[in-house]
Amino acid sequence: MTNLKPHFEEVAQFINKAKNSNGKVIVYCAAGISRSASLCMMYLVISEGFSLRDAFVEVGKARPIISPNLGFWRQMIAYEAEKRGASSVSLLKGGMRRSIPDVYLNKTALLSS
Repeated sequence: MTNLKPHFEEVAQFINKAKNSNGKVIVYCAAGISRSASLCMMYLVISEGFSLRDAFVEVGKARPIISPNLGFWRQMIAYEAEKRGASSVSLLKGGMRRSIPDVYLNKTALLSS
């Protein structure tokens, strides 16, 4: 599993630096579903004051197929909890002993609001 957590603040600083100099940034990964979505979500959490839940909704509106992998969700949830004392997203026990983020239960409703 890739550990993205050490890069969350570095990526946010990089995006802010470009934004403050009227630059542009493209965030991409192989499929644009997990890694890049996670980093964009964390930029919103760190730099724009979004909750993780709201960041998921915002990024999902721009790219509805986002689906960060479970390892990335764990890292994002832990980061938000460390910085804010609690996380806005919880992992729920799913079938076959797998966990799922609670935002997936209402994904369609969340993204259409």
